[in-house]
Amino acid sequence: MVNSLCLTLLTCVPLLWLVRESAGMPDPARRDLLMREEASRQTGGLLALTAAEQKLDANLHRFKEQEMAATLFLPALHFFKAKPLIEKSAIYRLLQKMPKGAALHIHSSSLVSAEWLVKNVTYRPHCYICFTWDNSVRFLFSTLQPFPRWDCFYWQLLESLRARIGDNAGFDSSLIQHLTLFTENPDGEYPNQDVVWEKFEKAFIAAAGLITHAPVLRDYIYQGLEELHRDNVMYLELRSGLSRTYELDGTIHDKIWTLKLFQEVTSKFKQNYPEFFGARIIISVHRALSVSEVKAAVTEAIQLKKDFPDVVAGFDMVGRENSGRTLWDFREALSLPAELGASLPYFFHAGETGQSPYVRESLKIKMQPQMQSFGLGGKKAFLPCLPELAVAVSCFRLTAKVVAPPHPVVIGLPAATQRRYSPAWISE
Repeated sequence: MVNSLCLTLLTCVPLLWLVRESAGMPDPARRDLLMREEASRQTGGLLALTAAEQKLDANLHRFKEQEMAATLFLPALHFFKAKPLIEKSAIYRLLQKMPKGAALHIHSSSLVSAEWLVKNVTYRPHCYICFTWDNSVRFLFSTLQPFPRWDCFYWQLLESLRARIGDNAGFDSSLIQHLTLFTENPDGEYPNQDVVWEKFEKAFIAAAGLITHAPVLRDYIYQGLEELHRDNVMYLELRSGLSRTYELDGTIHDKIWTLKLFQEVTSKFKQNYPEFFGARIIISVHRALSVSEVKAAVTEAIQLKKDFPDVVAGFDMVGRENSGRTLWDFREALSLPAELGASLPYFFHAGETGQSPYVRESLKIKMQPQMQSFGLGGKKAFLPCLPELAVAVSCFRLTAKVVAPPHPVVIGLPAATQRRYSPAWISE
């Protein structure tokens, strides 16, 4: 037996040496060199970590392995079901403490948590509510009972309604449901994109009557900045249509007033938090408008950009992509800045749905020279002729059915993850 083993070793060792010398066996030294080269090409790969940073990196890697080995893999669950588990995650708690940089392209109607709107704003004096025929709500601040209108026949003072109901906690929870998408049965209540889009837009419309009240808007902006700052976000770009704001006496304020208010509140916030970099607004209009209306909006945005260069970041078009008009349909209006030699950066979002001519046409408008970034541009990966640009790939329920996912194409490219409609999901 021993003789047989010795004979085997004497035969195999020279053979292994011969294979290695003839490049038939991987060289461990070359393998280590290759791994170090790959690591150096990763983001931050050339940084020398301190002892404390190495310890943090090791802990984060350990947390990651533990969560990947767990019975429930959270990314595989619907967010509404995974949310309470995510909040208990060691990685989540660690990420909460880390600086986030910038929050870009945030919708103005989802800047602040729905809980703050309900438990703070709806308890203010003179706040009326109306329950609509399509199972939604409207809010309005008024010294007198508002007049009936087509979608609201009967307005009730919230203070009186709460007194009659007697269950503030339960009633507030029902109001929060009107302002968010959260449900215990997401797959049953949102069987397709049409249903969830309808609820999504209803939530924004319901919140509008609260947010556009001038005294509320001032507090709303500051509260939004505080919530972002608590999460270590240091810069904000807010997408807003600059809706008209109203006072209790019926006075209506225009877009210039709103921009001045935003500028004033941001300046005050920076005084209180000097480490905060600042905030700007991306003016937006809905793609349901006509070409002439969009042209007028672009012209107005150009002027507002001149008047408020430190406040206005640029321009965007909003609204559901597949059921609306493409960005290409508005090319005449969107070409105005280039024709006039004016500065109006574009921050469009498109390519958020399945492959279709509509999506491809929307992506083509990216060729505009003033294009800055392209949110939700998942399909850009399949149009390689387009110039390089900042691309955000959406990962939420409105786009759960990604027919042609871009991930195989964009793996290895710089990417960033951020919130867009967090309050609508009751998330941070």
